[in-house]
Amino acid sequence: MRKVLVVDDSALMRKTMCDIIDSVPGFEVTDICRDGTGALKAISDKVYDCIVMNIYLGGVSSISLLRRLRDRRCRTPVIAITSAVSEDREMTMQALDAGAVDVVVRPYFFGDKAGIEKFKTSLLSSLKVASAGNVSFDFNDSVQHTDKSVSKRKGHYSLIALACSTGGPQALHTLIPMLPARIGVPMVVVQHMPAGFTASLAERIDQDSKIHVCEAKDQEVLKADTVYIAQGGRHFSIAENKRGQLIAHIYDTPPVHNLRPCADVMYESLCRVKANNILCVVLTGMGADGTEGIGKLKDCKNIYTISQDEKSSVVYGMPRSVHDKGLSDEVKPLKEIAKAITRELGV
Repeated sequence: MRKVLVVDDSALMRKTMCDIIDSVPGFEVTDICRDGTGALKAISDKVYDCIVMNIYLGGVSSISLLRRLRDRRCRTPVIAITSAVSEDREMTMQALDAGAVDVVVRPYFFGDKAGIEKFKTSLLSSLKVASAGNVSFDFNDSVQHTDKSVSKRKGHYSLIALACSTGGPQALHTLIPMLPARIGVPMVVVQHMPAGFTASLAERIDQDSKIHVCEAKDQEVLKADTVYIAQGGRHFSIAENKRGQLIAHIYDTPPVHNLRPCADVMYESLCRVKANNILCVVLTGMGADGTEGIGKLKDCKNIYTISQDEKSSVVYGMPRSVHDKGLSDEVKPLKEIAKAITRELGV
């Protein structure tokens, strides 16, 4: 039985989350806390498989709690519960930076049956991954060089296309600030994230980076030396305008593989543009999104794929899938991927 700690100052939210978690065989809410102070004591006294926590807590704040857990090298994954209102977005980004492995958006009001059902599905999906024992925490700053091969297309790429999911916000906040201001090509990123949070994610990373980082806009021309993060909750693909320039296409068709945005959609769209040499990067994330799209892209384009290694991945799902299918040309620790990218670009 996997033990879960629920931390929330709302009695209604505590009951809702407990009912959802306890309804699933193999999971049990063993303790409930109303604030961060109580949670810190509970975590000191007992061992949990997962912690589900509201981003707003009395006593010790959620951010302070996450930082203390990280300082203690606590390996219990934390899922942050937030809302889609704008006031919560900055706090949500701080929670991800501080070590939360995933974010689940709660409904705005509990009379919304569809919202409750969506919350239940998202929470259970995140909980199963977080408590499965395959979430890793890389507390060691030292990394090992793991070159497998080096391509022969230095400096001839048209685009970098990156995909990530669980653990992705932290990974992006590590990788992108390590890139130089000038890389000579645009970089596009599909990060599985709810609607309303990717603009804040882009702004935070941009503040710490030499290269410009922004949320992608529909029909926007993709410019060199810019990182475009796909909007949360909407599909993202790449097309060409009448001048042959690469542009972002953002739309609201149904989810693919229960995902929107979906990396497979992005990668498959690149099969239909003239750009021929593409650098693909797959970072931490659950599932196999990106594998099918990269496979199709490999059949029609010259691509080189770098995937994150298991040790530095929060969840070794997406990069494992790409590697196991023989689509990864190079496996790297997170902190060496920027160097591999610049090597490939010849900058």
